[in-house]
Amino acid sequence: MVKLADKKQCTGCSACNDVCPKNAISMEYDTEGFRYPVINFEKCIKCHLCERKCPSLNLKDIERPYIKTYAGYSDKHDVLMNTTSVGVATELSEMVLKDGGVVAGVKYSPDFIYSQYSLADDFTGINNFRGSKYVQSEKNGIFLEIKKLLEDGKKVLFVGCPCDVAGLIEVVGTSNLENLLTCELVCMGVSSPRIAEDFIKYIKDKYKSNITYMCARSKCKGWFVPTLKICLENGRTIEQPLYGSFFGRGLQVYNRPSCFSCKYRGSNGVGDIRIGDFWGIKKTDDYWNKNGVSCIFVRTEKGFQAMSTLQNVGFKLFEVDYSIATQNNMSSIFNKSEKYERLCNKFTEIFLQHGLIAACKETSDWGFKIKRIVPAALQPLLKRAYHLLRDK
Repeated sequence: MVKLADKKQCTGCSACNDVCPKNAISMEYDTEGFRYPVINFEKCIKCHLCERKCPSLNLKDIERPYIKTYAGYSDKHDVLMNTTSVGVATELSEMVLKDGGVVAGVKYSPDFIYSQYSLADDFTGINNFRGSKYVQSEKNGIFLEIKKLLEDGKKVLFVGCPCDVAGLIEVVGTSNLENLLTCELVCMGVSSPRIAEDFIKYIKDKYKSNITYMCARSKCKGWFVPTLKICLENGRTIEQPLYGSFFGRGLQVYNRPSCFSCKYRGSNGVGDIRIGDFWGIKKTDDYWNKNGVSCIFVRTEKGFQAMSTLQNVGFKLFEVDYSIATQNNMSSIFNKSEKYERLCNKFTEIFLQHGLIAACKETSDWGFKIKRIVPAALQPLLKRAYHLLRDK
């Protein structure tokens, strides 16, 4: 009998779906809005390739220490201001495109409910990949498309969650990695498109207008306090602290079950580079930049060469100790606590019965309440005071 990873293990990477020679596996949504593999046993020939290629069932050689750790940011103002962090992925994308390659990244669906992996071979296309999406991305056969490109001799950059990078490697195979550059994202856990669906319905009903633009982490109020920015068809613009919004609360609390036991924290992973925000940075640091700084973890020689190329064309790069880059970035090294998992379970129960707004209100803590009532102009000062007390 073929047995795939259970819900506590399955990351939704879809590698099993892509490697099945009989297309007997489909990725289907469960009641919580997460996709899981479903086997059609009438088509299944019990080759067990899906089991052998599942990263969750075959975690091996994933403890790979980084060879370099950097703080860095783009020297291009447009890139710096229009990306979630500081444009590392955008700069890597431009480098690969200039070399005749293709970039795989995540973009929103037109209704801003779903996010999905897509390919881009021009500079306009990679602009759609800018910004954090947080809802889990649909794969839609992207791994097989990348495998074909690599077999044809094309260079490819893949930017995604560490679990998706692991799934991609399983699908393309180790013999096709020469032209593949992978960039993992420091991930706090992916959420469900059901959160986005409920929130967007709430916005439409409240403001009587459709959404034309949404950015979960706009820099309109600076990098330090992530701002949810929404533009409406009626000309109105909504700006509020992300984690003081119902959308941000849902994204933060309502995670895929496997994210609470993620195996890709710390230096565990298979990607060439991993990037995230450099939280805890201070104005006295040599690598301070008010518009954002990334921590950049380089695992392979290929990743090191890519970052060296960026530095040679102006990207600001500062070598730092790994311990300094991670000491205030808990998502990079630790899973969420059992207390947080219990909070997620409570949130899920209310959310499935009564919707997003009720779940946010009934599970709210003081942090969420304060973010909702404190004026946006005062939030950076409040957050700086908090970090002065908290940060190491």
